[in-house]
Amino acid sequence: MDDARHRLRVHRDALMRKGLTLVRRARRFQRWINIVCVLGGGALAAVGGAMEGGLIPSAGTGILTVKGLCVWAGVFLVFVGGMLLFFIQDEATELLARAAALEGEAQTFLDERDKFMSQIEGLFALDQKRLALIDANRSMRETLEQSLLIPAADAHETTQAMLENAKRLVLMSIGFGIDEEWAISVFKVNGDELVRIAAMRAGQLPPPALARTWKENEGFVGRAWATEQPVIVPDGTVTDVLDQFTVPQEKRREYDAARYRSMAAVPIRTGDPAQIWGVVAASTSCPGRFRRDPGNKQVQAVDTVRLIARMTGLAAVAFARSEV
Repeated sequence: MDDARHRLRVHRDALMRKGLTLVRRARRFQRWINIVCVLGGGALAAVGGAMEGGLIPSAGTGILTVKGLCVWAGVFLVFVGGMLLFFIQDEATELLARAAALEGEAQTFLDERDKFMSQIEGLFALDQKRLALIDANRSMRETLEQSLLIPAADAHETTQAMLENAKRLVLMSIGFGIDEEWAISVFKVNGDELVRIAAMRAGQLPPPALARTWKENEGFVGRAWATEQPVIVPDGTVTDVLDQFTVPQEKRREYDAARYRSMAAVPIRTGDPAQIWGVVAASTSCPGRFRRDPGNKQVQAVDTVRLIARMTGLAAVAFARSEV
């Protein structure tokens, strides 16, 4: 795309240089045409007109007199000079106007092409993310099936294994950037609080010294537990959002504002009637990463968190039944 625009600028500059060269030549010729043809012809016609006698000899000895020759020669020079000036100036102006018109058409074409290519790239990226989500589902399911064959395995270890084995696909499906500070955690209800049993995080983030636990209505994780509904936060720095998801002072960290810009917490339901088994929480430093937009098929970051919650619930039920 940039190469085409560069070539267009090169051709435009070359054409403008030619046009300016033609204009300079026209101005140079215009000076001599004005002197020789216009001024010289006008002076010659004026001199001839000031002579005595007629333009045509009365005795019939010749076609024109000296006076006639001067007048007609002067008129001819003025006419020729005017026509030369007209064609030279008109050609230069027309050339520059044509160049400007062609450049405008080329720019319009490139803009339309860039727009079309951007749409194609967006659809391709979306297709890659959807395929990653499907593959992540398959990877987590295969890990669960293999873990069920291991007598010593449990739901906690299996959940961590599912996250690790599908990590690359999960990151592609959500669309995390290289410099993004993100974390995905799985919490299980343990009495009156949520305890983390599995997690993965961006490589540049140091492991936490001690994982925080959450009670009902504490932070966005505790709110998802209390309301039994997904909590989606596009930007955690908005005042209204901060007021809704309060965090006790002793559980706050100085890096929270930077790392928890956008968040999604999805409850894990098991049993019949369904009860909250735990919560899957995803956070990132990129605002707008998680947002509610069910009509937009290109937004599937939240769907990936739902997938982890669904597979974790499936693992919890499967291991609970295997222990009976």
